[in-house]
Amino acid sequence: SVSLSPGAARLRASRPASARASRVASARGFVPRAFFGGGRKFAAAKVPAVPFPNGTPGPDGIVPGVGKGMPKWPEVWEWLNYEKRMPTVDSAEAVAMMRKGAVLLDVRFDPDYEKWSIPGSVHVPYVTGGVLAKMRLPGFKRKNEDFVRLVREAIPDKRTKIILACIWGGSLVREPPKNRGLTDDTKGAGSLPGAFELYQDGYENLYHLYGGVNQYYQDCAFDENLPEGEGVWPGDLEWFGYRQFVQKDRLKGQRDD
Repeated sequence: SVSLSPGAARLRASRPASARASRVASARGFVPRAFFGGGRKFAAAKVPAVPFPNGTPGPDGIVPGVGKGMPKWPEVWEWLNYEKRMPTVDSAEAVAMMRKGAVLLDVRFDPDYEKWSIPGSVHVPYVTGGVLAKMRLPGFKRKNEDFVRLVREAIPDKRTKIILACIWGGSLVREPPKNRGLTDDTKGAGSLPGAFELYQDGYENLYHLYGGVNQYYQDCAFDENLPEGEGVWPGDLEWFGYRQFVQKDRLKGQRDD
């Protein structure tokens, strides 16, 4: 049998829907979808449409997930969750899907992908930047304005099942915090905002990798059936592990890149 990391096992056991999500689900006449399991569908019911998030389209006609013209994140989160019903899969499910033809789309910053990556993944960065950004200096990274175009080139068939992965994933399980002063770990580092843009471009079979690439590497220590990640995962380096995870939830990570 497959062994999961403690965090993945806890979340697989139940989908901890928030109070707000439960109220929204009840009002719209459907039961919450399963968190894991390849994205099982909602129970059959007529579901009122969730309004499209209020943002300003760019030159390509797509409302950006981050940057100038972006909507408020809670609106995007609700649209992904309840209008698009975007499924979340764990590492083992992602690998099983890839073996059947799905594509794992890694949207991390170039230097991270070059050093460590999931075997067989396709890379299109959601953020980019020059030398100063690659030195990890704050404020020098920017959204990749060519993200959607590059995904079209890499994955032209919009019927393809695509699993989006960033460094630590974000969440469609926890709702965004109501207190704007709190760090919002539901947005992730590109996978969910990227999915928001790809849905607008006509991609429909999109999936979200729980915990991102960080979680995949951690799961490899618990599940021998997972292909070992390529390169050296910084999470295995003591200095990185301390800097990133001290007094924080290891499954979330905190680097926003």
